[in-house]
Amino acid sequence: MARDLFTKQGFETTTVDEIARVADVAPATFFNHFQSKQALLGLMTGEVFEYLHAMTSEHLEREGSADEKLRAFISSATEGIAASRGVARDVLLEFMRIDATPNGPHPYLERLFEPFVTLIEEGQTAGVMRDDHDATFLAQMAVGMMNSAITNWLADPEYAVEAGLIEAAEFALATLAPRSTPVSANAKASESNQSHPNRQDQRKTNDGN
Repeated sequence: MARDLFTKQGFETTTVDEIARVADVAPATFFNHFQSKQALLGLMTGEVFEYLHAMTSEHLEREGSADEKLRAFISSATEGIAASRGVARDVLLEFMRIDATPNGPHPYLERLFEPFVTLIEEGQTAGVMRDDHDATFLAQMAVGMMNSAITNWLADPEYAVEAGLIEAAEFALATLAPRSTPVSANAKASESNQSHPNRQDQRKTNDGN
């Protein structure tokens, strides 16, 4: 009930009296369970991240290529944000506030992060993702790219986060693609000389002087 109000009106404009009325309880009863409206949002934060973890596992641990699984996850995430844009942002802001507690545990982030590491390990084994770094580091970089879209949205509620997430995911996939064999400095110099033979003649002339 409170979630519906937050979705329609926004967290800041919804009052405890309104929450109590739709729940058919007295405001005093509300305060028997929650110290404040912020405490209720904190409870919702835990519920939302349980849902996100289930969604992450569902899409990233199913059958299919690494690219397909990541795109399916991002598609589902953007649909969820679009369906309840206001309350989703409020919940994420509350999570950032809670997670910023010094020396506090970070169970949500760890549980959301693990499937990405597993996805990249599978991609490395299949030869479809780069293996010049370990999977944990690459997952940190990829998640960081997608998190940049979320950060922009938290700073600016008008930011098109759905499009930003899709673009960031595509950029992450391109970054995770296998690297071509590095070309040595000597090989590059040789290739450059072959492409520009007059440079070799110029060097010989200079050496002669």
